[in-house]
Amino acid sequence: MSPNYRVRLTQQALDDLQGIYDAIAKDSPQNAAGMVGRILDSIDLLEVFPHRTVVERLSASLRYPVRSLPVKPYVIYFRVIEDERVVVIRHIRHGAREPPDTNED
Repeated sequence: MSPNYRVRLTQQALDDLQGIYDAIAKDSPQNAAGMVGRILDSIDLLEVFPHRTVVERLSASLRYPVRSLPVKPYVIYFRVIEDERVVVIRHIRHGAREPPDTNED
């Protein structure tokens, strides 16, 4: 099955991934690599199935709704830009944290 969408990670999402790795690696580098791998595997699935996820925030002021994909204990926040067939990963946060401010387009 060929990908239908391209996936792009923002610098914030890349920084979030590095922070996740660094936090877990203090106790276990192997577990840190495994968690980051699980997150990246889930992101890869968005190439084919970006709409199977939960819409977190939908309003008239947002051009593209914010969606989320849980990868316990983390949550991936992203937008699907239909005209460009791109999934933009904006944030990756621990599920216990408040959702990010996603009012920017």
